[in-house]
Amino acid sequence: MKSRLTRRTVLRGLGVCLALPMLESAVPTRIARAQGMASKKRFIGCFFGSGAPMPDAANGDWGYTGARGGALRPLADLGVAPNVAVMRGFRAVNNFDVHWSGTAGFLSSTPVGTTSAANPSSDPNYQTCAKSLDQLVADTDPKSAIRSLHAGFSQVPNWDQGHDRAGSINYVNSIAWRDATSPISNINDPLQMFTRVFGSSDRLSNEQAAYLLKRRKSILDGVLDQYNSHRSTLGPSDKRRLDAYAQSIREVEVELASAASATTCVKPAPETAGEAYVRNFRTMQKIIIVAMQCNLTRSATIMYNDGIGPNRPTASVAAEQHDSAHNNWATLIQINQVQVGLWGELVVGLKAAGILRETVTLLGSNMSDGRTHNSANVPLLVASENIGGEMKLGQEIYGTTTPAAVTDPGLNRNMSDLHVDLMKLYGVNVPSLGGGAYKSTGRPSGILV
Repeated sequence: MKSRLTRRTVLRGLGVCLALPMLESAVPTRIARAQGMASKKRFIGCFFGSGAPMPDAANGDWGYTGARGGALRPLADLGVAPNVAVMRGFRAVNNFDVHWSGTAGFLSSTPVGTTSAANPSSDPNYQTCAKSLDQLVADTDPKSAIRSLHAGFSQVPNWDQGHDRAGSINYVNSIAWRDATSPISNINDPLQMFTRVFGSSDRLSNEQAAYLLKRRKSILDGVLDQYNSHRSTLGPSDKRRLDAYAQSIREVEVELASAASATTCVKPAPETAGEAYVRNFRTMQKIIIVAMQCNLTRSATIMYNDGIGPNRPTASVAAEQHDSAHNNWATLIQINQVQVGLWGELVVGLKAAGILRETVTLLGSNMSDGRTHNSANVPLLVASENIGGEMKLGQEIYGTTTPAAVTDPGLNRNMSDLHVDLMKLYGVNVPSLGGGAYKSTGRPSGILV
């Protein structure tokens, strides 16, 4: 009889999402401290799937002008345009369907694994990518009470047979990867996010919260006991997979042990105005900001939709996002403005909390023109606040030699060049990031002064 860990018990007791690694782990990226450039501490990577109305080198409506005033109009209305760099001519990873590879590789610039095996999940290449940028930033403070937070809206359970047999559906559901084989699940419920950060919902008494924390800790101890007793009976591959899973459990243990420190933070009130989609993200963004302000975590990701985008984020738009990207740009621009507006509110919130100067946040997608699945010139924004003039903000930055080259994937820059430059802001020199044709080139991305 094969020994098995009761994963369901863990999830029921924790109230959080833990992605059980399916495949073998890769060697972690080696990093070295940079000298004299650690001006940033926090990072938030944000994403939306299916692109924007960007048909040509003029960048379509992905700017401050165009249809409905342009997709970036909310940033100007919120007064944060001076804090935002608009990156042009950077390409998404496109070694599979770009909905899949462009999402999974958004924060690592690494091609995803695929398989043609009869039993896909038995092939290690079925679910592989690389450690993501948010996790590299999390490594800069391994003693954080919460390693990282991950907010989302929906999760695609499966797609068509051709895609599902060739590559993992987790490619479209996660931009954060703990390592090459372990995508990190998003939290889609604001109450669950609140509980993750503060240890209980605001409707519980201190005594009830203490009881739940003790109960969850007990469940974790029981699972690790099972893990230790069964580990010796497993083969090398299974041991590696379960070692990674056990590490994620231990990280939750640290969070529970540190939950008391969250009681001194000013817990944000939930949003009550607007549609559910907007309310949920506004609430989760407020929770992330408070968690960073209280030094509970340094790293987070936010997926405003999954990599495919079969969702309708607002009732004011009579179409869902994926169909709009392919067929109706009049509705797509409205959806883009909703999501850009949410990201702009995140920037405003970070500034109001006094931590934008120590934070970098990205917003980007997995393609530009959704009608052609064009991986060139993806929508890409970088926001922060300068401490000593270290970043080029409030301007357009081209990764290509000429503006006309932005629509050609072969002439576009790899996002890994941007990732390498951003890590320098955290005092970390990364020799290289990305993989294959998407590996960093060593050339400046243009974001640093």
